[in-house]
Amino acid sequence: TGGTGDFVELGQTSRAWRGMTTLGTDVYACVYNGDIYKQTGGTGDFVELGQTSRDWYGMTTLGNDVYASVIGGDIYKQTGGTGNFVALEQETRNWFGMTTLGTDIYACVYGGDIYKQTNGTGNFVALEQTSRSWNGMTTLGNDVYACVFNGDIYKQTNGTGNFVALEQTSRAWYGMTTLGADVY
Repeated sequence: TGGTGDFVELGQTSRAWRGMTTLGTDVYACVYNGDIYKQTGGTGDFVELGQTSRDWYGMTTLGNDVYASVIGGDIYKQTGGTGNFVALEQETRNWFGMTTLGTDIYACVYGGDIYKQTNGTGNFVALEQTSRSWNGMTTLGNDVYACVFNGDIYKQTNGTGNFVALEQTSRAWYGMTTLGADVY
């Protein structure tokens, strides 16, 4: 709480929890080979949203819309924070981490490229990055970060150009997020 102290168990059923995101005061969490869950107002239980069981992995938001990626599947969008997650009809890929920079959505593919959807519309377009085991993504200011499982952490400066290695120790990097001016 407040960025300090121990992580306290929320008493949720044990599941293969993967990606998380927030929309206003609501928290969304997706389950690999399961459903998508929502905690309303940041308190209480995570309630299943009745989505088809898929290998859900990454999540992000843009405006009032919630996005979720599926390993070996598509990218889905819940419009306005209500209703079902609808397929965006992207090519079947191992979609993993997702993040938002301004009005653009980024999604990385494990064993593939990093993709960008410009202004929240249209297809996700490959950014022609070296094929890696891309896993997690986040943004800080105008920069986009992506981590590689058993690899490095990469940074795209000002939302343009290539993702450049930050020369970190090779680790089994998974998730990423930011708090203030720090990347975790």
